[in-house]
Amino acid sequence: MKTADLARAARRALLACCAVFAAGTTQAETALFDQLPAEIRTAGTIRLVGDSFAPYRIVGPDGKTVTGIETDIARALEPILGVRFEQTIVSNLPAILAGIDTGRYDLSSGPLLSTKPREQRYDIVTWLLSKPAFMLLVDSGRKTSRLEDLCGLRLSFAAGSSQELYANKVSERCVAAGRPTLQLVPLPDQNATVLAAQSGRADAASMQLSAALYLQSQNPGKFHIQTDETDGLGVLHLGFVTKKGSALSPVLLAALQRLWASGAYEQILAKWGLAAARAPAPMLNPSSR
Repeated sequence: MKTADLARAARRALLACCAVFAAGTTQAETALFDQLPAEIRTAGTIRLVGDSFAPYRIVGPDGKTVTGIETDIARALEPILGVRFEQTIVSNLPAILAGIDTGRYDLSSGPLLSTKPREQRYDIVTWLLSKPAFMLLVDSGRKTSRLEDLCGLRLSFAAGSSQELYANKVSERCVAAGRPTLQLVPLPDQNATVLAAQSGRADAASMQLSAALYLQSQNPGKFHIQTDETDGLGVLHLGFVTKKGSALSPVLLAALQRLWASGAYEQILAKWGLAAARAPAPMLNPSSR
């Protein structure tokens, strides 16, 4: 049997086993499969890359099993696209982007901040809203009730993420209020930012609200969350990232639109406590519009 025939057979088997999710939409799904890049149709697999970033990607004790929002979304997209998703975990954002650049991986679910400069280099298909949260150890004795209470503190964040933008905005508010600016502590990833706060290298850690709520739920009574209740810092869009001009980008957008329409997207976010970060609809390169 030829490689292409094997791919079609695998796709039919996948759609059959996932029929409970895809009932009544086989024709539409076949159309999406036919629009995928030829190399993905032949392989029957989309290579997905990301770092260890709860609750998006949670690596199990065996070092291989990956659970989280990304896994649930990938499983929900498989019957829609007719191919499987193969997840790979790497160390940090630079490694993710390098893998996309070289073609080793097809895409990452991020969630990557959508900005105009970034969209000049990559396609970003947004699927989540970003709202800032600032985590402080309860045992530190620091009490905050508004963003200005963070002024003068050492704030850790993942360099190059949406949190860097939020940290700079908070610093601007501190200056406007006549208070000391934040002392910024950029680090490679979210795990490092939390460790910095726990070790005393930073007074607070900045992260997405969804990640903060998950971390707090896993560590009852250990963390205090300071949020921007007024959304004065702005709400940003986060998404999948692919190579610029990739034929996969519009197909992924169409698949996500079907995920929204089915209600599966909302159910997945609710399962992981991310309802507050729900995006009204997926978009392709929204910052470049």
